[in-house]
Amino acid sequence: MANAEYTKEVSTALVEELHSLVDRPIRVMVICGTQTRTLLKYNINDILPDNLEVVSGPGCSICVMPAGHIDAFIKISQQPDVITATCDDLLRVHGSRDSLQSIKAKGAQVEVVDAPMEALDLARKFPDKIVVFTAVGFEGAAPDVAETILEAASEGIDNFCVIPSIRLLPPSLDSLLSAPELNIRGLLCSAHIEAITDTEAYANLARQHHLSCAVAGFGITEIMEGLISIVKQIKSGKPGNQNPYGKETPSKEAIRSQKMLSEVFFAVETDWRGLGSIEGSGFVIRDELSLYDAVKRFNVRFKKGEEEIQCQCADILSGRSTPNECPSFGISCTSRHPVGPCMVAQEGICASYLRYMFGRL
Repeated sequence: MANAEYTKEVSTALVEELHSLVDRPIRVMVICGTQTRTLLKYNINDILPDNLEVVSGPGCSICVMPAGHIDAFIKISQQPDVITATCDDLLRVHGSRDSLQSIKAKGAQVEVVDAPMEALDLARKFPDKIVVFTAVGFEGAAPDVAETILEAASEGIDNFCVIPSIRLLPPSLDSLLSAPELNIRGLLCSAHIEAITDTEAYANLARQHHLSCAVAGFGITEIMEGLISIVKQIKSGKPGNQNPYGKETPSKEAIRSQKMLSEVFFAVETDWRGLGSIEGSGFVIRDELSLYDAVKRFNVRFKKGEEEIQCQCADILSGRSTPNECPSFGISCTSRHPVGPCMVAQEGICASYLRYMFGRL
């Protein structure tokens, strides 16, 4: 069901400019789940040029969380005197057998928080419990986690720790873009990357894979301008990173964030749902702060879990297929009864597809 009423929000001038520019087949990958949701909400596929194909990438941190990591969250949550503090989206994502929601129903103490500092507040409130925060997200979420760990250390709060499951997008994109069959010509990146990673990481990707790359905000106008920028770069024959929102020098906040990250984390190889193990794509906590590392504190390993065989999230997250090509989509896999994480997460492409393309909640 098309959401034609949304298209009136899109500038006619931007649509006409994009149509005038696209004179060859171009495939662009949108990295951010929020931007994908915006594109679907405004029914952009119906007004894009025929030769411009926009596909989604691994831009939802909940969606790329492998079952083995969920299993580790659950194992720690079932330990005595543990309160697990997690985001709402993660509750319903299944590991090999259970989810945080299902073990909460069985008596585990699981609390929903919106930020890591809220988890630290729980540790202050319940000094007789160990509060474990599930640190899930991409690099943009890492500074807040690092700041919380450093604050806990400075105050000597010893009943707080973190399960580090933060993933870094540039290494995963590098791995993904090496697949020639995807034929990606451009990357649309979100403004989140300016928070902690200067855009040089994405410029390097663009140069290495001969891509056009633009950074855009989350509104429909910014996204359309980003697509126009990508097409212009391709037509110029000089693809590269172009960031209309960036600054030539890092801000004080970005410098502060980088400093905190280097004090708390370092990058290692880690697993991604559907994408396998990728070198340098995950953060772990440094040994000097091991008190705040729940994996070390509870001696738990991230083992390979069993993914749901009905779920085609892997192909969807890598731009190889769309949600409606999955036989489970909208039938056995719905927002009320999700099979895979792409239907669970608010920024998951399957959830957005079902809501905006098919008008189902």
